[in-house]
Amino acid sequence: MSTEKIEANKELVRRFYREVPYGPGGNLDVIDELLAEDYKQHNPEAGQGREGVKHFFTNVIPVPLTGDLAGEQDVTLIAEGDMVVRQEVRHNGMLIDIFRIEDGKLAEHWDAWRPAAGYERPPSF
Repeated sequence: MSTEKIEANKELVRRFYREVPYGPGGNLDVIDELLAEDYKQHNPEAGQGREGVKHFFTNVIPVPLTGDLAGEQDVTLIAEGDMVVRQEVRHNGMLIDIFRIEDGKLAEHWDAWRPAAGYERPPSF
């Protein structure tokens, strides 16, 4: 896969986080543009497809994120082929998101949360 394609995949993930959960007001409308219609979610608390992601950010973790959930500190993106890994280190823990990209859209997602010492796993995250 070309370097340009890998960079485009990383930018797709950046844009998702910039506009959906962390952007001003959380732009849920952009989900239809960024996610494949048959988006597969491997987080058992989030539903499948675009509507499942919209429901997740509306009812499970309402956007925009606030408090500890909004406490982004340091983000690293690693990409190879059609996979992009996003590591976010916060004061209260570390979030890992793994995305598979297909035809320029987010097609599949896995995540893991590790709380920092003294913190518990945030509800529904």
